[in-house]
Amino acid sequence: MLTIERVIHAARNHVWDFLGDLEAWAGMLPTVDEIERVDGVGPIAVGSRFRVRQPGLAEATYEITEWQPGRAFTWQAPLRGVRTVATHHLRDHDSGSELTLGIAWHGPLAGPVRLTFRRKTLRFLDAEAATLARLAEARP
Repeated sequence: MLTIERVIHAARNHVWDFLGDLEAWAGMLPTVDEIERVDGVGPIAVGSRFRVRQPGLAEATYEITEWQPGRAFTWQAPLRGVRTVATHHLRDHDSGSELTLGIAWHGPLAGPVRLTFRRKTLRFLDAEAATLARLAEARP
């Protein structure tokens, strides 16, 4: 699994306000061109599904497999030969909160996908963590 950890000088709930607002990601994260909920409306929960377009990647539909408001969520997207699992965790930290973002690939094509997209994925994770930190730390 590829992971990025970042200490954010803001309360965990302030970071979650941005991290957990999935439908707003396209307007705030440089790594998301478009995101659309495809399973209806209502509170996000396990089973909620989102169509995601990201620069230079195939469009994917992610399904929430873990949803702990204020703390964590995991979602996964199956594509031919590979399943992408993305994790997002927040913990309290002496300086505010700690954000850990991770990506893992599973399936017969996981090895080639990892080799092809490792650097880009790390850049994306770093950009997402930096943006979420900037937004949460600027919040009054």
